[in-house]
Amino acid sequence: MQSVLRPVTGVATLIIDNGHLLLGYRSKSPGKNTWQCPGGLLEAGESVFDCAIRETREETGLDINNLKFGPYTNNYFVDEGFHSVTLYVTANCAGGKLDKKEPDLAKNWAWFAKDKIPEPLFLPLQILVEEQPAFWQQLF
Repeated sequence: MQSVLRPVTGVATLIIDNGHLLLGYRSKSPGKNTWQCPGGLLEAGESVFDCAIRETREETGLDINNLKFGPYTNNYFVDEGFHSVTLYVTANCAGGKLDKKEPDLAKNWAWFAKDKIPEPLFLPLQILVEEQPAFWQQLF
């Protein structure tokens, strides 16, 4: 992956359903073979919530509601020379059928309890867990 001169802005959606968090196993770089939440790059003119709704639907087939702003992380993928800032949104599952809509991005999606979160986590999510422990604990 080529080095980015300026960071890109990502939106990640932390979807909670019955005390479980939705995660998918990432299939591409940066962060290949790590566990991520639904998300992607913010498009020009798009609101953060609209991005969260769009990316969640595109990647998982799920609809979400009760969106709230969460923290952000500043992520530098050293090996890939990629820099991003991730804006987090929390949401609840509002319906739809969970499906691998973009298998080239995520091989599978599954729900995980707080004490069963898989590793390794996608770098932005790992930074969130480490830098925002109070937020992470209250998420569930």
